[in-house]
Amino acid sequence: MAISADAIDRRRRRRRGCVILLAIAIRAAWAGQSALAAPPTPAQPAPAAEAPPVAPASTTIAGGGTTLRSVHINLPRSDSTFPGGAEADAINNNCLICHSAGMVLDQASLSRAAWQGEVEKMRNDFKAPFAAGDVPAMVDYLVNLKSVLAQSAGRQPDARHGAVIVAQGTTAGAPPCAQCHAFNGVSDASGAFPRLAGQSAHYLAGQLRDFASGVRASALMSPIARALSPDDVADVAAYFAGVNAPLLPLKAPDAALVKRGEELAKAGGPERLHCDNCHGPGGSGEPPVIPYLAGQYAHYVAFTLQMWQLGFRKNSPDAMEVIAKKLDDQEIAAVAAYYQQVNSPLKAAAK
Repeated sequence: MAISADAIDRRRRRRRGCVILLAIAIRAAWAGQSALAAPPTPAQPAPAAEAPPVAPASTTIAGGGTTLRSVHINLPRSDSTFPGGAEADAINNNCLICHSAGMVLDQASLSRAAWQGEVEKMRNDFKAPFAAGDVPAMVDYLVNLKSVLAQSAGRQPDARHGAVIVAQGTTAGAPPCAQCHAFNGVSDASGAFPRLAGQSAHYLAGQLRDFASGVRASALMSPIARALSPDDVADVAAYFAGVNAPLLPLKAPDAALVKRGEELAKAGGPERLHCDNCHGPGGSGEPPVIPYLAGQYAHYVAFTLQMWQLGFRKNSPDAMEVIAKKLDDQEIAAVAAYYQQVNSPLKAAAK
Protein backbone atom coordinates (compact mmCIF):
# COMPACT_ATOMS: atom_id res chain seq x y z
CA MET A 1 0.00 0.00 0.00
CA ALA A 2 1.36 3.40 -0.90
CA ILE A 3 1.63 5.89 1.92
CA SER A 4 0.49 9.45 1.51
CA ALA A 5 2.11 12.31 3.37
CA ASP A 6 -1.33 13.40 4.56
CA ALA A 7 -2.04 10.00 6.06
CA ILE A 8 1.25 9.74 7.90
CA ASP A 9 1.09 13.36 9.01
CA ARG A 10 -2.02 12.58 11.03
CA ARG A 11 0.26 10.64 13.37
CA ARG A 12 1.62 13.93 14.60
CA ARG A 13 -1.72 14.74 16.22
CA ARG A 14 -0.70 12.45 19.07
CA ARG A 15 2.59 14.14 19.75
CA ARG A 16 3.43 13.35 23.38
CA GLY A 17 5.76 15.42 25.47
CA CYS A 18 6.99 17.40 22.47
CA VAL A 19 6.13 20.64 20.77
CA ILE A 20 3.30 21.10 18.30
CA LEU A 21 2.98 24.27 16.26
CA LEU A 22 -0.51 25.68 15.84
CA ALA A 23 -1.14 28.50 13.41
CA ILE A 24 -3.42 31.31 14.60
CA ALA A 25 -4.71 33.69 11.96
CA ILE A 26 -5.26 37.32 12.89
CA ARG A 27 -5.94 40.33 10.74
CA ALA A 28 -2.80 42.41 10.33
CA ALA A 29 -4.79 45.54 11.03
CA TRP A 30 -5.79 44.13 14.42
CA ALA A 31 -2.28 43.19 15.41
CA GLY A 32 -1.19 46.78 16.02
CA GLN A 33 2.37 45.98 14.96
CA SER A 34 4.45 44.97 11.97
CA ALA A 35 3.27 41.76 10.33
CA LEU A 36 6.74 40.29 10.83
CA ALA A 37 7.11 41.33 14.45
CA ALA A 38 6.67 38.63 17.03
CA PRO A 39 4.21 39.34 19.84
CA PRO A 40 5.88 40.63 22.99
CA THR A 41 6.58 38.03 25.63
CA PRO A 42 6.65 39.17 29.25
CA ALA A 43 9.86 38.34 31.07
CA GLN A 44 9.55 35.42 33.47
CA PRO A 45 11.94 34.91 36.38
CA ALA A 46 14.01 31.77 36.03
CA PRO A 47 13.70 29.11 38.75
CA ALA A 48 16.50 29.27 41.24
CA ALA A 49 17.54 25.66 40.67
CA GLU A 50 17.81 25.62 36.89
CA ALA A 51 17.41 27.73 33.79
CA PRO A 52 14.00 27.70 32.09
CA PRO A 53 13.65 25.41 29.05
CA VAL A 54 14.24 27.14 25.75
CA ALA A 55 11.21 26.97 23.47
CA PRO A 56 11.69 26.61 19.71
CA ALA A 57 11.76 29.91 17.83
CA SER A 58 8.29 31.09 16.88
CA THR A 59 7.31 31.36 13.23
CA THR A 60 5.43 34.25 11.65
CA ILE A 61 4.04 34.28 8.12
CA ALA A 62 2.13 37.22 6.66
CA GLY A 63 0.23 37.71 3.43
CA GLY A 64 -3.06 38.97 2.08
CA GLY A 65 -3.76 40.98 5.19
CA THR A 66 -3.51 37.91 7.43
CA THR A 67 -0.72 36.97 9.81
CA LEU A 68 -0.08 33.41 10.97
CA ARG A 69 1.91 32.94 14.17
CA SER A 70 3.01 29.69 15.78
CA VAL A 71 2.00 28.78 19.31
CA HIS A 72 4.06 26.31 21.36
CA ILE A 73 2.19 23.76 23.44
CA ASN A 74 3.60 20.92 25.56
CA LEU A 75 1.13 18.04 25.69
CA PRO A 76 1.06 15.62 28.64
CA ARG A 77 2.68 12.22 28.23
CA SER A 78 0.75 8.96 28.33
CA ASP A 79 2.01 5.44 27.77
CA SER A 80 -1.42 3.80 27.91
CA THR A 81 -1.92 0.92 25.52
CA PHE A 82 -4.79 -1.39 24.67
CA PRO A 83 -4.64 -4.43 26.98
CA GLY A 84 -4.54 -7.99 25.78
CA GLY A 85 -0.93 -8.78 24.93
CA ALA A 86 -0.25 -10.10 21.45
CA GLU A 87 -3.97 -10.09 20.64
CA ALA A 88 -3.93 -6.29 20.91
CA ASP A 89 -0.94 -5.75 18.62
CA ALA A 90 -2.96 -4.91 15.52
CA ILE A 91 -4.97 -2.19 17.20
CA ASN A 92 -2.05 -0.84 19.25
CA ASN A 93 0.20 -0.55 16.23
CA ASN A 94 -2.44 1.02 14.02
CA CYS A 95 -4.66 3.08 16.32
CA LEU A 96 -2.35 4.48 19.00
CA ILE A 97 -0.56 6.57 16.38
CA CYS A 98 -3.52 8.99 16.46
CA HIS A 99 -5.99 7.84 19.14
CA SER A 100 -5.41 7.41 22.86
CA ALA A 101 -6.29 4.06 24.37
CA GLY A 102 -8.64 5.72 26.85
CA MET A 103 -10.55 7.43 24.05
CA VAL A 104 -11.42 4.13 22.40
CA LEU A 105 -11.85 2.04 25.53
CA ASP A 106 -14.46 4.49 26.80
CA GLN A 107 -16.61 4.11 23.68
CA ALA A 108 -20.06 2.59 23.91
CA SER A 109 -20.45 -1.02 22.78
CA LEU A 110 -21.09 -1.26 19.05
CA SER A 111 -22.14 -4.14 16.85
CA ARG A 112 -19.62 -5.94 14.64
CA ALA A 113 -21.10 -4.28 11.57
CA ALA A 114 -20.77 -0.83 13.18
CA TRP A 115 -17.13 -1.38 14.19
CA GLN A 116 -16.39 -2.81 10.75
CA GLY A 117 -17.79 0.38 9.24
CA GLU A 118 -15.71 2.59 11.55
CA VAL A 119 -12.46 0.77 10.81
CA GLU A 120 -13.10 0.73 7.06
CA LYS A 121 -13.92 4.44 7.16
CA MET A 122 -10.62 5.21 8.86
CA ARG A 123 -8.70 3.27 6.21
CA ASN A 124 -10.63 4.25 3.08
CA ASP A 125 -11.93 7.76 3.80
CA PHE A 126 -9.27 9.11 6.16
CA LYS A 127 -6.42 7.13 4.53
CA ALA A 128 -5.13 5.72 7.82
CA PRO A 129 -1.92 3.85 6.88
CA PHE A 130 -2.71 0.30 7.99
CA ALA A 131 -2.96 -2.84 5.91
CA ALA A 132 -6.28 -4.35 4.84
CA GLY A 133 -5.11 -7.60 6.44
CA ASP A 134 -5.17 -5.96 9.87
CA VAL A 135 -8.84 -5.00 9.65
CA PRO A 136 -10.35 -8.33 10.86
CA ALA A 137 -8.12 -8.44 13.95
CA MET A 138 -8.92 -4.82 14.78
CA VAL A 139 -12.66 -5.38 14.43
CA ASP A 140 -12.53 -8.57 16.53
CA TYR A 141 -10.71 -6.71 19.29
CA LEU A 142 -13.15 -3.79 19.33
CA VAL A 143 -16.22 -6.05 19.29
CA ASN A 144 -14.86 -7.96 22.31
CA LEU A 145 -13.63 -4.94 24.29
CA LYS A 146 -15.51 -5.76 27.48
CA SER A 147 -14.22 -9.31 27.75
CA VAL A 148 -10.67 -8.21 26.86
CA LEU A 149 -10.74 -5.64 29.66
CA ALA A 150 -12.03 -8.20 32.14
CA GLN A 151 -9.35 -10.75 31.21
CA SER A 152 -6.56 -8.16 31.35
CA ALA A 153 -7.34 -6.89 34.83
CA GLY A 154 -4.96 -9.37 36.45
CA ARG A 155 -1.18 -9.53 36.20
CA GLN A 156 0.86 -6.37 35.66
CA PRO A 157 4.43 -6.41 34.27
CA ASP A 158 7.09 -6.93 36.95
CA ALA A 159 10.15 -4.80 36.17
CA ARG A 160 12.08 -6.36 39.07
CA HIS A 161 11.64 -9.81 37.56
CA GLY A 162 12.64 -8.31 34.23
CA ALA A 163 15.88 -7.09 35.80
CA VAL A 164 16.65 -10.62 36.97
CA ILE A 165 16.18 -11.96 33.43
CA VAL A 166 18.36 -9.19 32.03
CA ALA A 167 21.12 -10.07 34.49
CA GLN A 168 20.77 -13.86 34.71
CA GLY A 169 18.69 -15.15 31.79
CA THR A 170 15.96 -17.77 32.26
CA THR A 171 15.81 -21.44 33.17
CA ALA A 172 14.19 -22.06 29.77
CA GLY A 173 17.47 -21.17 28.08
CA ALA A 174 17.29 -17.47 27.27
CA PRO A 175 20.71 -15.92 27.97
CA PRO A 176 21.10 -12.71 30.00
CA CYS A 177 20.14 -9.69 27.91
CA ALA A 178 23.02 -7.82 29.56
CA GLN A 179 25.55 -9.87 27.62
CA CYS A 180 24.78 -7.82 24.50
CA HIS A 181 22.63 -4.88 25.61
CA ALA A 182 24.33 -4.19 28.99
CA PHE A 183 22.37 -4.16 32.23
CA ASN A 184 21.39 -0.52 31.71
CA GLY A 185 20.30 -1.06 28.10
CA VAL A 186 23.04 1.12 26.60
CA SER A 187 24.79 -1.77 24.78
CA ASP A 188 28.22 -0.61 23.53
CA ALA A 189 29.74 1.92 21.17
CA SER A 190 30.07 -0.57 18.29
CA GLY A 191 26.40 -0.24 17.41
CA ALA A 192 26.15 -3.97 16.79
CA PHE A 193 23.33 -4.02 19.34
CA PRO A 194 20.76 -1.24 19.75
CA ARG A 195 20.27 1.02 22.72
CA LEU A 196 17.15 -0.15 24.60
CA ALA A 197 17.14 2.13 27.65
CA GLY A 198 13.98 4.21 27.86
CA GLN A 199 12.36 2.72 24.75
CA SER A 200 8.64 2.15 25.31
CA ALA A 201 7.60 -1.17 26.84
CA HIS A 202 4.94 -1.64 24.17
CA TYR A 203 7.47 -1.27 21.37
CA LEU A 204 10.07 -3.54 22.99
CA ALA A 205 7.54 -6.29 23.76
CA GLY A 206 6.22 -6.11 20.21
CA GLN A 207 9.70 -6.53 18.75
CA LEU A 208 10.37 -9.57 20.94
CA ARG A 209 7.11 -11.15 19.78
CA ASP A 210 8.02 -10.39 16.16
CA PHE A 211 11.44 -12.01 16.63
CA ALA A 212 9.74 -15.09 18.09
CA SER A 213 7.21 -15.37 15.27
CA GLY A 214 9.75 -14.74 12.51
CA VAL A 215 8.06 -11.57 11.28
CA ARG A 216 11.37 -9.96 12.18
CA ALA A 217 14.07 -12.45 11.22
CA SER A 218 17.28 -12.72 13.26
CA ALA A 219 19.49 -15.77 13.73
CA LEU A 220 20.53 -14.32 17.11
CA MET A 221 17.35 -12.79 18.55
CA SER A 222 14.68 -15.19 17.26
CA PRO A 223 15.74 -18.22 19.37
CA ILE A 224 16.21 -15.99 22.42
CA ALA A 225 12.73 -14.50 22.04
CA ARG A 226 11.19 -17.97 21.65
CA ALA A 227 12.73 -18.97 24.99
CA LEU A 228 10.85 -16.17 26.78
CA SER A 229 7.33 -16.65 28.10
CA PRO A 230 4.72 -13.92 27.51
CA ASP A 231 5.23 -12.80 31.13
CA ASP A 232 9.01 -12.76 30.64
CA VAL A 233 8.59 -10.56 27.55
CA ALA A 234 6.36 -8.11 29.43
CA ASP A 235 8.74 -7.99 32.41
CA VAL A 236 11.92 -7.45 30.38
CA ALA A 237 10.22 -4.75 28.31
CA ALA A 238 9.00 -3.01 31.48
CA TYR A 239 12.51 -3.10 32.95
CA PHE A 240 14.28 -1.55 29.96
CA ALA A 241 11.49 1.01 29.49
CA GLY A 242 12.08 2.26 33.02
CA VAL A 243 15.85 2.63 32.73
CA ASN A 244 17.21 6.17 32.45
CA ALA A 245 20.75 5.69 31.19
CA PRO A 246 23.20 8.28 29.84
CA LEU A 247 24.21 8.53 26.20
CA LEU A 248 27.76 7.49 25.39
CA PRO A 249 30.17 10.31 24.38
CA LEU A 250 30.80 8.94 20.90
CA LYS A 251 33.18 10.42 18.36
CA ALA A 252 31.47 13.05 16.21
CA PRO A 253 30.64 11.83 12.70
CA ASP A 254 31.47 13.71 9.50
CA ALA A 255 29.80 17.15 9.64
CA ALA A 256 28.69 17.11 6.00
CA LEU A 257 27.13 13.68 6.46
CA VAL A 258 25.28 14.87 9.56
CA LYS A 259 23.98 17.95 7.72
CA ARG A 260 22.60 15.80 4.89
CA GLY A 261 21.03 13.45 7.43
CA GLU A 262 19.38 16.37 9.19
CA GLU A 263 17.90 17.54 5.89
CA LEU A 264 16.42 14.11 5.24
CA ALA A 265 15.16 13.78 8.82
CA LYS A 266 13.49 17.18 8.87
CA ALA A 267 12.51 17.82 5.25
CA GLY A 268 12.71 14.47 3.46
CA GLY A 269 13.25 14.48 -0.27
CA PRO A 270 11.43 13.88 -3.56
CA GLU A 271 8.57 11.46 -2.88
CA ARG A 272 9.93 10.85 0.61
CA LEU A 273 8.41 11.53 4.00
CA HIS A 274 10.78 13.08 6.48
CA CYS A 275 11.72 10.87 9.43
CA ASP A 276 10.66 13.39 12.09
CA ASN A 277 7.11 13.18 10.76
CA CYS A 278 6.66 9.85 12.53
CA HIS A 279 9.63 9.57 14.89
CA GLY A 280 9.13 13.02 16.41
CA PRO A 281 11.26 16.18 16.39
CA GLY A 282 14.91 15.22 16.48
CA GLY A 283 13.96 11.55 16.62
CA SER A 284 12.42 11.87 20.10
CA GLY A 285 9.94 9.10 19.31
CA GLU A 286 6.14 8.75 19.41
CA PRO A 287 5.70 6.29 22.28
CA PRO A 288 4.25 3.85 22.84
CA VAL A 289 4.13 2.85 19.16
CA ILE A 290 7.04 4.55 17.37
CA PRO A 291 10.57 4.25 18.83
CA TYR A 292 12.99 7.08 19.50
CA LEU A 293 15.98 7.38 17.17
CA ALA A 294 17.83 10.18 18.96
CA GLY A 295 21.04 8.75 20.37
CA GLN A 296 20.58 5.39 18.66
CA TYR A 297 23.81 4.02 17.22
CA ALA A 298 24.50 4.88 13.58
CA HIS A 299 25.65 1.36 12.74
CA TYR A 300 22.42 -0.12 14.09
CA VAL A 301 20.15 2.43 12.37
CA ALA A 302 21.86 1.81 9.03
CA PHE A 303 21.73 -1.96 9.53
CA THR A 304 18.03 -2.06 10.37
CA LEU A 305 17.13 0.17 7.39
CA GLN A 306 18.97 -2.32 5.20
CA MET A 307 16.99 -5.14 6.83
CA TRP A 308 13.81 -3.33 5.77
CA GLN A 309 15.15 -3.07 2.24
CA LEU A 310 16.08 -6.76 2.06
CA GLY A 311 12.80 -7.99 3.55
CA PHE A 312 14.19 -9.43 6.79
CA ARG A 313 11.92 -7.07 8.73
CA LYS A 314 8.27 -7.49 7.80
CA ASN A 315 6.53 -5.86 10.76
CA SER A 316 5.82 -2.57 8.96
CA PRO A 317 5.41 -3.41 5.27
CA ASP A 318 3.20 -0.42 4.53
CA ALA A 319 5.38 2.19 6.22
CA MET A 320 9.02 1.52 7.03
CA GLU A 321 9.64 -0.98 4.25
CA VAL A 322 8.30 1.46 1.67
CA ILE A 323 10.32 4.36 3.08
CA ALA A 324 13.57 2.39 3.47
CA LYS A 325 13.46 1.24 -0.14
CA LYS A 326 13.49 4.87 -1.30
CA LEU A 327 16.83 5.56 0.41
CA ASP A 328 20.20 4.88 -1.18
CA ASP A 329 23.28 3.80 0.78
CA GLN A 330 24.60 7.34 1.20
CA GLU A 331 21.25 8.61 2.47
CA ILE A 332 21.01 5.75 4.95
CA ALA A 333 24.49 6.57 6.25
CA ALA A 334 23.56 10.25 6.55
CA VAL A 335 20.31 9.67 8.47
CA ALA A 336 22.05 7.19 10.78
CA ALA A 337 24.90 9.62 11.49
CA TYR A 338 22.49 12.46 12.21
CA TYR A 339 20.38 10.60 14.76
CA GLN A 340 23.38 9.18 16.61
CA GLN A 341 24.69 12.64 17.46
CA VAL A 342 21.37 14.45 18.12
CA ASN A 343 21.65 14.34 21.91
CA SER A 344 25.38 13.73 22.21
CA PRO A 345 26.81 14.72 25.61
CA LEU A 346 29.85 16.09 23.76
CA LYS A 347 27.64 18.67 22.03
CA ALA A 348 26.22 19.77 25.36
CA ALA A 349 29.70 20.07 26.87
CA ALA A 350 30.87 22.21 23.98
CA LYS A 351 28.18 24.86 24.54
